[in-house]
Amino acid sequence: MYNYLDELEAKSIYIIREAYNKLDPLGMMWSIGKDSTALLWMVRKAFYGRVPFPVALLDTGMEMDEVYAFRDRL
Repeated sequence: MYNYLDELEAKSIYIIREAYNKLDPLGMMWSIGKDSTALLWMVRKAFYGRVPFPVALLDTGMEMDEVYAFRDRL
């Protein structure tokens, strides 16, 4: 069933793809918080599992080792 969240997701993917096609250079800041991680997930979905532009981690220097391992896996 197509619902409101599916529509928001489709619009978000459209906007992400348009930004990629119209802005050069394009990059993304990532704090590993819930909002930026959700955006990163949408970017990966928009480009079939890959991220075609640089993603920079906003590093506080106080991250646990697991955070860096998670970053490296992505």
